[in-house]
Parts: sequence; C-alpha cells; structure tokens
Amino acid sequence: MMIFNSDDLLLMIAGAILLVLIFLILFNYFKDREFHKKTQRLEKAMEAMSQEIYKTRKWIQESEMQTEFANSALGTNIKNEVKNNLNANLSSLYSHIQGIQETLDKDRDYFEEKIIGLENKLREFGHFVPSGNDVDEKRIISMFQDGWSIDSIAKELRVGRGEVEFILKLADIK
Repeated sequence: MMIFNSDDLLLMIAGAILLVLIFLILFNYFKDREFHKKTQRLEKAMEAMSQEIYKTRKWIQESEMQTEFANSALGTNIKNEVKNNLNANLSSLYSHIQGIQETLDKDRDYFEEKIIGLENKLREFGHFVPSGNDVDEKRIISMFQDGWSIDSIAKELRVGRGEVEFILKLADIK
C-alpha cells in the first residue's frame, strides 16, 4: 500500500479540485453556448410571431373597413348604382349587336343572291363554260360532315343554298 505524505495528499486534492473546476467551467461554457443558441431561435420565432400578429391586425382592420363600407347605405347604394348602370349599358350594347348582326345577315343574303343571279345571267350569255349543272355532291356531303354550314358550302361552291339543302336531303343527311 502506498502511503502519501501530507504534501502529496494536499497536491492531489488541489489537482482534483482543479480538474473539477476545469470540468465545471467547460460544462458551464457549453451550457451557456447552448442557451445562447436557444435564445437566438426564440428571439427569431418571437419576431416572426410579432410580424404575423401585425399582419393579422392589419388584415382585420381592412376587413372591418370593407365590412363597414359594404354594410353602409352608401356602399349599398354605390353597388346598386354600378350594377344598374352596368346592366343598362350591357343591355343596350347587346341590342345594338343584335341589330348589327341582323343587318349583316340580311346584307349577306342579299349579296349572295345577287351574285348567284349574276352568275346565272352570265351563264345564259355563254361567258361560263357550261358545267352541265354537275354539282360535286360528294364534296357537298363531305364538307357538311366536316362541320361546314349550308350557307358556307353554298358560298364556297357558288351554288344556291336550296341546291345544297336538296343534295343533303337526297343523301338523307339533313
């Protein structure tokens, strides 16, 4: 067994105390660093929450103002006035567009008939090579099946609308 004298024992105790103190200082340092990091994260979170609270309060104030305006008699009157003016203007515009459409349809039909009449008169005078009045029935049927309207087919092939309808009726399509 080893026997220590009092100086050695005192030195060992001082060394142990020094080691414990160093250990406590290191432990305190690491805990302080960890605490500092947590504090920074907490500060960032609090700042973000503060910003969200500010945005929410602002949104609530704006919503309250909009609700007050919407519920006020002035807001309701303005909405109704705008609605009425918009409806009146749209109705007027719609009726004008319908009138223009009717006029265009009438003019188109008139000019189409005039062109067909002129073509027939020119045929009578012999300026067109007589085609034997052979209308390409297959082409009329395929155009109709491709989605062409009767008027469009008549215009494209320069034949009467009635002739196109007649061919389609004979083919049992219309």
